[in-house]
Amino acid sequence: MRTVTAATVLASTLSLAIGCGDDSAGSASDGATGSAATTQDAMSSSSSGGSNSNASATDPASGSETEGDSTTTTTTTGDSTSSGDPLTSGPKFDVAAQDQAPDDCQAKCGNTDWSYVWIANSGENTISKIDTRDVIEVGRYYTRPDKQGNPSRTSVSIDAKAVAVANRSGGITKIWARDEYCEDKNQNGMIDTSTGAGDVREFDQEECIAWHTPFPAATTQRPIAWTSGVYNEETCEYDDQKIWAAAGNGSGGTWPCDGTDGIYVYLLNGDDGVIEETIHMPDVDCGGTFGPYGAAVDFKNDVWIYIWSAGKIVHVEYDTLNYEVINGGSYGITVDTLGRVWVGDSPRRYDPQMGIWEQANPNLPGSGGAGIAEDLQGRMWTSTQGGVGWVDRDTLTVGDTIPLPEGNGIYRGIGVDVDGYIWAVYLGGTTAHRIDPDTYEISTYTGLNSPYTYSDMAGGQINNVICNPPNG
Repeated sequence: MRTVTAATVLASTLSLAIGCGDDSAGSASDGATGSAATTQDAMSSSSSGGSNSNASATDPASGSETEGDSTTTTTTTGDSTSSGDPLTSGPKFDVAAQDQAPDDCQAKCGNTDWSYVWIANSGENTISKIDTRDVIEVGRYYTRPDKQGNPSRTSVSIDAKAVAVANRSGGITKIWARDEYCEDKNQNGMIDTSTGAGDVREFDQEECIAWHTPFPAATTQRPIAWTSGVYNEETCEYDDQKIWAAAGNGSGGTWPCDGTDGIYVYLLNGDDGVIEETIHMPDVDCGGTFGPYGAAVDFKNDVWIYIWSAGKIVHVEYDTLNYEVINGGSYGITVDTLGRVWVGDSPRRYDPQMGIWEQANPNLPGSGGAGIAEDLQGRMWTSTQGGVGWVDRDTLTVGDTIPLPEGNGIYRGIGVDVDGYIWAVYLGGTTAHRIDPDTYEISTYTGLNSPYTYSDMAGGQINNVICNPPNG
């Protein structure tokens, strides 16, 4: 294993003293081992795995929990810095060459015209849209009509046309990524939409908000993941795209997810937000606090959902809606291109075919809870002490560690964009970093507001698993 020094990858450093917030102090060993355990007809309700020694409190003003402290000593707006020359060598995403659409159509895999990462600003209940190639913010949006909700999970559709946002205290919102898909609601001949961080429109006046579906019974709602839809060879578009979401309902409509009503998994119509399927799981351990926590789809469009502090993962089949519960799991979740489920923070993988968990030994040190993402070279990236690092997807060999400017703290949001760059979002601060997977050059965006996010926030995961299925 090689640790890349800051001098190697940084031409300059940021002098930021930033505190961090956290959903928990859950350890990386929560539910580290386990096997496929139960089906919906016979499941264990016992809790195995992590503790929540820093359990978050409920914000009495908004009804949503406050996930730790987040402070900054430096306030900047919309700054982008790079550790090297601008990365202008073009997209790294190359799977589109396997199955190119006609010249007048959008490519089936990847997107060469635009790429955005969508990061939740928990400090102000907004979502930031950052151009991943220029590393600048080009839009910011409220995610619920009442400007509350506390967003923390985002999922980008496979065609990158839209993002779906989950609000922790309930509600799913779809936002179009490009003006050409937005609706001129006031019929003034133009699209009235945000142009950057300082231009947040009223929810009902933002014309790139496609729809909002409220979930009034939800007391905790985080997981969200697009399905790919069905590729139409004639139109070169993805039809029938759906959105997976999950929620926990507490007693009397109050937080937390206490198991009295249990977990619900939903499948929404991506076009209009209508709930098409509801799967009630009263027999699935709610974990006692945050319930369903993160989600990822595999190449079959099945969804895999981590249940906070229960040390369990729920797998729901797209075609049948049958589900199973797997013992094991911890903070962060993704699915690799071979259909194996990974959890972040001292990363480990679950093989559904073998029914076993495996991890490197010694492993990449955890940092207190982080997302995880596969790059286009078969490496699994997650947060580690002082920065980010990767583990080989197949051999479980620990690779390099890349220090990031803030040093101590948690880079909770970890994602990959369609060009193959890694994104790391500093918990509770102002920054997001783009890391070149080949050179480890770092470009930094500064201007976020207490970001808390991990998910397929740039769309690289769904592209990777759908375009590179096993034996495909």
